[in-house]
Amino acid sequence: MLLSVYLSGWASAQSTATQEKTKGTSQTAEITRFFIEESKKDSRYETGPLHIVYIDGTEVVKTLPPLETSTDKETVFNDVGFSYVQLAADRQTLGWTVDVENCCTSYPIPLRVVIFRHGKVLHAFAPGQMVWNWMFFLGGKRLAVVSGPSHGPEVGVYRLYDVQTGKLISEVFGEEDTQSLKSDAPEWAQLLQERLHNK
Repeated sequence: MLLSVYLSGWASAQSTATQEKTKGTSQTAEITRFFIEESKKDSRYETGPLHIVYIDGTEVVKTLPPLETSTDKETVFNDVGFSYVQLAADRQTLGWTVDVENCCTSYPIPLRVVIFRHGKVLHAFAPGQMVWNWMFFLGGKRLAVVSGPSHGPEVGVYRLYDVQTGKLISEVFGEEDTQSLKSDAPEWAQLLQERLHNK
C-alpha cells in the first residue's frame, strides 16, 4: 500500500540513493506528485522510499541508507524514515525531513531538512536538535526551520537559509519567559511560529 500526497499536502519525508524510472527530467519540469511507501512488514524502517513524479513522466525514488547495528564500541543511530514533505510554490523544489533513531526517546525524531531540486539533493540542513517544523518562502528560494529539544518547554531557534547556496541568512531566538518570539520578530519567523502552533 502507498501513502500518497499531492501538491497541496504535507506527507509522512535523506536518502543515499536515487533511481530514475525514465530518462532524466528537464531543468524546467514541474513536480506533479510525491508519495512515500509504507515500510515493509517486520522492517526496522519507519517508512519506505520516497517517490517524486515529474510532469514529463520522470519518477525519482529516494531510498534510505542500509541499517547498521550498534556494537559495544559504537552506537549507531540510523535514518529510518521520511516525513513532512513539502513542495515549494515553484513546483520544482521539494523538501522533507529525515527521521533518525534517537537515544533519548522511544521513537525516531526528524533531525535534518533535505532540499531537492532538478533531480538532485541541493543541501541537507541539520540544526543540531529536533526539527519542530519548517517551510519554504519566496517560492522556494528561502527555507525557514525551527528546532529545539525533543522534550521540554524550551523556546526553539528559528533559522532562515538561502536554498541555492545553503547559507544561513538570519537566526532568531524566542523569549523563555513567554515561550514565544518577540513581537518585533521578522515576518518569516512569525509565520513559522504560527504554523508550529497550529500543526
